[in-house]
Amino acid sequence: MSMTRLMQASLVLGLVLGTARPAAVQDFKSWSCTKVQGNLTEVVVDQRAAPWDTIGRVVSTMDGDLPSVGTAILFAVFPGSAPGTLEGKAGRWIVLSPSDHIYASDSVVLTPIPNTPDVNDVVTITIRGGRGKYENATGTIVATGRGFNFFPATVAGKSYFAFRYSGEVCVP
Repeated sequence: MSMTRLMQASLVLGLVLGTARPAAVQDFKSWSCTKVQGNLTEVVVDQRAAPWDTIGRVVSTMDGDLPSVGTAILFAVFPGSAPGTLEGKAGRWIVLSPSDHIYASDSVVLTPIPNTPDVNDVVTITIRGGRGKYENATGTIVATGRGFNFFPATVAGKSYFAFRYSGEVCVP
């Protein structure tokens, strides 16, 4: 490449970079964030009702600031970072009305309660968007509670979870 061509290319590159605008940055200051709290109950679904959910699924109800029904599908379970715990990942769908839904990802930490078939359970629900007034929503909800009849294995109709939740939901 000749020196002239190199100078021309450098000049064009300089003009392009000098006049380029930065990418649009989301202004979260204009978003409306609401503190939420209430109760969450999850019931283990019979494996025959959802055979494609090989690790498991729950159906849920929430009261308080987010009255809704929903479901969560467990994608992964693995040994926890703390000795004796289990961790998991799930996808969640919260239906507040026919047109208002929240989509989220769950991080689950289960701690067995000695001498019982139960577990302490902490679920961090990371909101990833939704439909209706929750389109593009963000936020985090932490649900803390207990799973009943978890060991030796969850059983539809007998295994369930009861939580208290709190957090924040933000919408544009």
